Amino acid sequence: MQLRQTTSSFLAALRSPEVKKSAELAAAIGIVALAASPVFAGTDTTFNTAATTLTSWTNGSLGKMAAIAAVAVGVVSTIVRFDWRILAGSVGIGLAASAGPGIASSLVSATF
Repeated sequence: MQLRQTTSSFLAALRSPEVKKSAELAAAIGIVALAASPVFAGTDTTFNTAATTLTSWTNGSLGKMAAIAAVAVGVVSTIVRFDWRILAGSVGIGLAASAGPGIASSLVSATF
């Protein structure tokens, strides 16, 4: 008798809407996982031209001008508002503009 009650309560729990939604979600994730093809980083050359252009801009004169402009705006804003946090943010933007592309490039081209 105890087993029959346990089995009927288990089957009733399986019929609940929450369990049905969870099962549907698990089935959808399983189908997507089985249908997905492997992806290999570094083998696709679709965005090489854009990446090269942006890297040359940020490493070239445009990046230097952006860094100088950010620091200049920070210095003027610091003088006007007497707030050193503005200057620190501008220096951070300047450093990101000058060193960021090299860091990002080394991160995505790293081999393990």
